[in-house]
Amino acid sequence: MKDIGLIFISIFAAGIVSLLLELSLLREFIYIFGSTAVSNAIIISVFLVGLAFGAYLGTWRKLGVRDENDARRRFAFIQLLSILFIILFFLSKKYFIYHSHHQNLVRFYFIVSVFAPSLLSGLAYAISVKIMHWRGEKYITYIYAFSTLGSVIGGLAHGIVLVPLWGIRSAYICAVLFAGVALYTMYPLMSMMRKFVTAAVVVLAVAAIHLDFADVLFPSESIVFSKDSEFGIVEVWKLNEADARTKHLALGGKDGDFRLDEPPIDLKVNNIHQSYNLPIDRLIHEQWAQTSLGIVNRVSNVLLLGYGSGVTAAAYLSSPMVGKLDIVENCMPVIEAAEMFFPREYELALQSKKSNFIVDDFRGFVRFTKERYDIIALDHSIEDPYAIGFFTLEFFDQLKRITRPGGVVLLLGKGTSWNTTRLSFKHVYRNIDPRINSWLRKGCLYLAQEEFQGVAARDYETVRDGLSAEEPVYSDEEVQQLAEYQEDHGKALD
Repeated sequence: MKDIGLIFISIFAAGIVSLLLELSLLREFIYIFGSTAVSNAIIISVFLVGLAFGAYLGTWRKLGVRDENDARRRFAFIQLLSILFIILFFLSKKYFIYHSHHQNLVRFYFIVSVFAPSLLSGLAYAISVKIMHWRGEKYITYIYAFSTLGSVIGGLAHGIVLVPLWGIRSAYICAVLFAGVALYTMYPLMSMMRKFVTAAVVVLAVAAIHLDFADVLFPSESIVFSKDSEFGIVEVWKLNEADARTKHLALGGKDGDFRLDEPPIDLKVNNIHQSYNLPIDRLIHEQWAQTSLGIVNRVSNVLLLGYGSGVTAAAYLSSPMVGKLDIVENCMPVIEAAEMFFPREYELALQSKKSNFIVDDFRGFVRFTKERYDIIALDHSIEDPYAIGFFTLEFFDQLKRITRPGGVVLLLGKGTSWNTTRLSFKHVYRNIDPRINSWLRKGCLYLAQEEFQGVAARDYETVRDGLSAEEPVYSDEEVQQLAEYQEDHGKALD
């Protein structure tokens, strides 16, 4: 019975390895290609195809085993191959994530990287059935249970403990260690020399991952801050002067107005831009706050969804028109990066008696909060795994629920659905104040339930006919040009 116990420990450990790798590889893939229905489907489907093909491969006669001892030796060898795969992938992935400019090559690399460990997992499962074949039918049924339980533990550990607390490297280290456990418990009869060599491979793999040898092979010199979180990897990238000038112009700045008050940086979450420290980007966020306060024109409770650089929060806190500011950020490392690179804004937000930091999921907070606000501001980085899911009728209904009469909801840099806007809000105001930056006028919509008749009414137009035909429409179903949407759904939309 002791021998059977070791076998099931091995199968359990191999199940942990399987899901640790699946979730880690999915996370690496979406860093580049985004977390969309397509990208998630590709990775999960490729992983399942690998499992199925590996299980089928394990039934081939050419891979037949002589006896239980031979099967256990092959199972152990598969775990060794898994360890070698992990270290090879970890040492090479930074080249394909940060350096390669060949999109199809990068996509092929990740598909192969997902297929390979799932193929090994499927093959190991088939061989484990052969191991138990000689012991009786009931033991074969236990294989699935122990393997699945290992996958459950691996998945929970990956999302709740490893990545949030110690980063993605800890997931690979744990995968190596549990593959080692699966190897030794399945085949404890190997010679001392093989045990020594195997132990050396495990130790070297753990050391290479822990010391991040990949960064030595393929250094990312532009990254000055990097930290994992459950919502994605938070990075701060250095910008050279040419890139900074390009960003300045893209944000509506004039070439003659370009200046650098400090070394330029770009704050990103999961490779998605959050904020620059360029003067024009600061100005946009400051004006965003000031304009919304001008619309409401009363002492306001403000909800800021997404902290980013903290410039918007600081602009609100600098105004006597703000009574309370709740800052919801789902990614704690964003706040840590802001503390390092936007220290003035961070100190103001931290020390102000008006501000309240809340680390929570955006949608979850909006859904369950009992607070009501005069101003709710959503930055362009407010995205769920399918990119536009926040901009739906249901989400706007929740925003309406927590918005006080006469209050506004602001959207910076994100288009809204024709249908969603028409159904959820009676009026949409587009900022056309010539004193406000041109990029802000184009990229910001102010949504309200009542027609705007405040002191700044002359600075805004009421958008009653939706967006222009050239602008993309974020519908509850898809993203397309407005003209295409009208053609598909009819000209007369109410």
